[in-house]
Amino acid sequence: MVESPYPLASTMLAISASFSKPLSVLASVSLPGLKPIQTFEKKGSSANRNDSEPSQLPRSGMLLVLPAPFYRKEGKLILESQACNGIERWADHFGKVVVVAPMLPDRIAERERTIVWQDTATLAQPDRFELVPVPWAYSIKLFTKHYSSTRKLLAGLINRCQYLQFPLGGLFGDWGAVASLEAQRQQRPYAIHTDLVEDQVVLQLAQDKNWKSQLKSNLLSLITKKYYKGIIQNSSLALLHGEDCHAAYSRLCLRSFLVHDTHTKPEDAISHQAVAEKIQALATDRTLRICYAGRMAPMKAPLDWVRAVGEARDRGVAVQASWVGDGVLREEVQALIARLDLEDCIELVGYESDRHKVLQCIRSAHLMLFTHVTSESPRCLIEAFVSGTAIVGYHSRYAQDLTQDGGGALVPVHHWQALGKLLHELWHDRPRLIKLVEQAAVKRTRFNDEAVFQERSELIKRYLS
Repeated sequence: MVESPYPLASTMLAISASFSKPLSVLASVSLPGLKPIQTFEKKGSSANRNDSEPSQLPRSGMLLVLPAPFYRKEGKLILESQACNGIERWADHFGKVVVVAPMLPDRIAERERTIVWQDTATLAQPDRFELVPVPWAYSIKLFTKHYSSTRKLLAGLINRCQYLQFPLGGLFGDWGAVASLEAQRQQRPYAIHTDLVEDQVVLQLAQDKNWKSQLKSNLLSLITKKYYKGIIQNSSLALLHGEDCHAAYSRLCLRSFLVHDTHTKPEDAISHQAVAEKIQALATDRTLRICYAGRMAPMKAPLDWVRAVGEARDRGVAVQASWVGDGVLREEVQALIARLDLEDCIELVGYESDRHKVLQCIRSAHLMLFTHVTSESPRCLIEAFVSGTAIVGYHSRYAQDLTQDGGGALVPVHHWQALGKLLHELWHDRPRLIKLVEQAAVKRTRFNDEAVFQERSELIKRYLS
């Protein structure tokens, strides 16, 4: 997913006063905007009309406002492949799904190397979907410019959809949050969904930066925390992916549920025979095989990952590590690998669009080594269990919850030396390593898209009907 840029500290100061009032006040804020934008893919769609007044027709289907962007390439409207799988699963349960998502600008798309795209024309039963691109507005200027027209559009959609679900994804440019405010104004029940604690992530990513960046982040964190509090308190259902989110937000909504999010299929789970072969090979394979699959981004701390592998190597571990993915820190990662003389130990696979190849890489490893430093809930840890691979990395509530019945081991955040030491211990203690892999494999059938989307769909129907 593309990371949105944060506004400047001076801008944050200028708007902070507006958030000192109750969140309900924001529902009536009128910001300067453009003329109403023609954003719907279907000509003649009722969303192009001014239908924010009470609906005279029965409501149907689900409105889903995504942070994952649309992009138009060679005349085709494309969307991130896992988001496509997600909206297909929602349509399995709700029939009609109206999907709102920002349109990725060309200037960003040209340098984006981490998104696996899918043509929306290839969606299963495409007549189930109405696709609504809205402006990319991850700055004060753009958000202010497009606020009024986009909120008016959202008002019409909210009025005619039966079920409303709004993932939260930041402050400026987060149309899901704006849709939540509009749902409040229309006195419509809505569900929120989030997989990270945004106000904490902002602070965590600024820890090593200069005082100006930390000041900006402190302001943004305070405003985001208050903004989210109002949105979640007024929601009818909070779907919180991972224990970090559940611990931070569950007290704000009486109907809060800890859920998990994955796009792996039931058939992706490693077979019983493959697990047995993997365990048998562990008894004789003296090489410790490690993987990671994800972006080379600050929140993944790939430099700590490289240092942990280097620490294990320096302690005598015969290690082979692979990182599948690309990102903004790739050059720094390559330079550190060269400086630590780890070229023979670490392979940077790079961007891989074939998810089956990604899962095969995870399946062939003994351990998924991760160095996440923010309060998020990365799906790759669940994908490791699906692949019969144990997880070893930095502590978080999310990771602790996943491993409470085995399948992994954790060390404090930023303690890459301790992580390297743990790899050394597991390499020497083969029975312990085998036990972790066995425990991880037990969970392989617990997580799949059919199960997790059914669970969330039942909750939405129960509490939003």
